[in-house]
Amino acid sequence: MGGLAAPIPVVVCGKAENVGRVVVDGLKPEYEVVLFCLGSEPTAAEVPYILRGTAPPAQSSYIGTGNYAKPPVAVLMGQAWDEAAVAKVKSAIRGVGLRPDASPVIMRNDTSIPTPQPPAPEYTEQLLRRMRDTLGKLVAGEKLDGPEEGVVWY
Repeated sequence: MGGLAAPIPVVVCGKAENVGRVVVDGLKPEYEVVLFCLGSEPTAAEVPYILRGTAPPAQSSYIGTGNYAKPPVAVLMGQAWDEAAVAKVKSAIRGVGLRPDASPVIMRNDTSIPTPQPPAPEYTEQLLRRMRDTLGKLVAGEKLDGPEEGVVWY
């Protein structure tokens, strides 16, 4: 295996597992979706546990790997999540008490970009392309702009 980098852990939040499965598989092998959440309430409840390296006592979905050994670098939110949902998840992350540079970045779908509607295959193709592009920049250390501190658009 020498030379192969370990996949980078991320969390993905979506509205439907059928789209989530495609996203989870499409981010491999560079990224490992350790947790997939169905909605902002479950995300806000589940992410603090995995930031502490433990499994949530209850999960909204089990299509992530469940490997919580390393904290996720990002929490990717699908197109269904609005500003209030993002604020709820951001508050839950902040409540863990990590240093800002150790907290995962919230990646929010830029709904101003025309996108096919799910479950069209073109939707997940575009979504994955944008997610991978933004994650690549984040991992490379690029400073990414977003609507607020700790949140970036993809």
